[in-house]
Amino acid sequence: MNSSAGAREFSSSPLTGYKIAYPLMSADGSRTAFCGTGTGHRHVYLAVDNAICLNNSRHHVPNWMCTCGFYCLHTLDAARDLTCAPENRNTVVLEVAASGRYRRHDLGLRYETQRVRRVWTGRCRCGRPTEVFIDAGTGRTAWRNLTPSCVHCSDGRPVLPLDKFAALTGTAGLEVRVDRAPLRNFIVPDRPLTGDGVGAPGDATPVVDAELAVINARVDELQSHVDRLLHRD
Repeated sequence: MNSSAGAREFSSSPLTGYKIAYPLMSADGSRTAFCGTGTGHRHVYLAVDNAICLNNSRHHVPNWMCTCGFYCLHTLDAARDLTCAPENRNTVVLEVAASGRYRRHDLGLRYETQRVRRVWTGRCRCGRPTEVFIDAGTGRTAWRNLTPSCVHCSDGRPVLPLDKFAALTGTAGLEVRVDRAPLRNFIVPDRPLTGDGVGAPGDATPVVDAELAVINARVDELQSHVDRLLHRD
């Protein structure tokens, strides 16, 4: 993210941005939070939080000579693009309100204070919309990683509903919802599809009929053996 020329900026009113993050649950199960990707993966932040510098705690954040601060992109589509990378499949998309000190870049902002407004979950690894969170089986001291999942793939495991995740952030008004826009052209067929994408009701019938015929023939053969045994002189 290249920096635009100019002096440091300050905003008293929030600026809207978008980013991706990993969802987390505290060890005692009482709080949800986030961590970034890349170098930002080392820092856990709450839904309302201030950025810190992991390299030098003595200067203001963000500093023009450092890479510290929260990062966000200008558009939702730019954040969605990042979720397509395999290493980002378990992330969620955040809409954030950026305020305080900030530095404007070509693709987004680097800033001091952040409030998460909305969280969007994407698609499960099976392709269905992710409607719950499950324990990812990984984490760090005091925090467990969560993975967005569909109900089918949760496979009877304990799940955290989206609205419960929102409530546990402790931030009033924060919404967690499924980002269905990228999935709008996908369907989950319950029968084979024809070339125009419409299910053909009769396509599977010959196969089923053939299997039933084989089963019935075997049942008849078994019944004949039983009858011969019962009526043997």
